Amino acid sequence: MHAKLHIDLSQGVVDVEGDLELVREVYADFKANLLKRKSFSPHWAPEDTTGTKPEESQKSKRRRVTRKKAASEDIEKGVNADSPKMDKELDTSGLPAFYDQFEPNNNPEKILIFLKFLIDHLEIGTPNTDQVYTCFDAVNERVPKVFAQAFRDASGRRFGYINYNSPTDLVVTTKGNNHFKFDLKKKSTE
Repeated sequence: MHAKLHIDLSQGVVDVEGDLELVREVYADFKANLLKRKSFSPHWAPEDTTGTKPEESQKSKRRRVTRKKAASEDIEKGVNADSPKMDKELDTSGLPAFYDQFEPNNNPEKILIFLKFLIDHLEIGTPNTDQVYTCFDAVNERVPKVFAQAFRDASGRRFGYINYNSPTDLVVTTKGNNHFKFDLKKKSTE
């Protein structure tokens, strides 16, 4: 007799096809090994009395707490990428001349230009999203509708120009530096 068994690891299932005895043997072996592993606990396993899922490791708990803590620290500092504010103390007098050298095609390129200005020309070690927002205003550029998402886009797979860890932790990546130096379109000097 021919038998088939499908097992999805996220649900605790494996795909086996063959005679009935082979399928039973593979399933029994898989089930025994799965239950021996302490680190694996399928989402369908019952939760313990504390209300935490067993698959949550200490590392993932620690990471979540760190992100929440960083976000709350940024909000305490008054910097929130979802509702940016003007930085009235930022000297943007040299920004229009710097910005006019380039022809950015999208918001990630604009953010890269502003960060290079803030880091290289104003020598701000850790610029924040409020300062970038101020740069958009200083060069009379349209501010992205979803401001925080523009930073996520600039740091995502497609562009990768920056590392956006929090509104107060913006770092230009090697890819961003290379794009700025070699690929960013400059205005022709005619």
